[in-house]
Amino acid sequence: MKTVFVETSQFNQMISYKPYAATRTEKKKVKYSLLERIKDKIGDRWSLFKEGTRQTFDMICFFGAELGFFYAGDDYLAARHKISTKTIRNRFKELEELGQVIKVYRRAKRSNGRGKPIYLFVNHEYFNYWVDLLGLNLNDFHTDFQTENIEIPSGSKEEGQKKVPTYSLPKKQESNINNSDTNKIVQYVVNRVKDTIDKGTTVKYLSSYINKIVSSLEKQAIYAENHRLNAKKKQLQEELSTNAMNLLGIQKRKPVPLYNWLEQ
Repeated sequence: MKTVFVETSQFNQMISYKPYAATRTEKKKVKYSLLERIKDKIGDRWSLFKEGTRQTFDMICFFGAELGFFYAGDDYLAARHKISTKTIRNRFKELEELGQVIKVYRRAKRSNGRGKPIYLFVNHEYFNYWVDLLGLNLNDFHTDFQTENIEIPSGSKEEGQKKVPTYSLPKKQESNINNSDTNKIVQYVVNRVKDTIDKGTTVKYLSSYINKIVSSLEKQAIYAENHRLNAKKKQLQEELSTNAMNLLGIQKRKPVPLYNWLEQ
């Protein structure tokens, strides 16, 4: 199976994207939708899993509710639910084989090789966005994809309306825009306007929609840059704190969260 890398710039785009499920109620609805699909695929064997394994599935679905992916480490999940890392890896491999997730890797900064894995939920509404952003070829993943669209948590779309939007998240373009790219951008805007008109809003002209989307992109860019700077500042503070503790011979203890994920 081909190894797919997620570059730092792409990962920053992914984590700064507007959450699909924002409120507590929406997150619970999407979480249970993802979890039920997993349980359906696993079938009767679900009842044979250890409680810690079932809790792990619950947690990753909760993590994936907002943006459609999770990247929690095997060690953390194993320690949190008192199961082995081997069990975690086997269960996640099974999710891949069942066509529920696909695995990509963050690129390791030091070795330029595989970093931590990221699992994309196939049945999340944002899956097609990440496929487009990362330039994924689904033929590279040896699984049987049978995607089903999750309903919009807010219930804003009418019953029977197409769930997958006719547009996709545009890829970041580093080179100059050519004629082919221009045609794609124009079609993207046209499709967005059609979607907007179908929803019954007042946006009916390309010019007005372009003004709105440019303003939105500017806000997203500012948010992403602020997020990057804050993350860099936090990382620097953690490194300074760790170095200071090492010099003083102090071992940092990681508290175990007491939050009950099963009640989400």
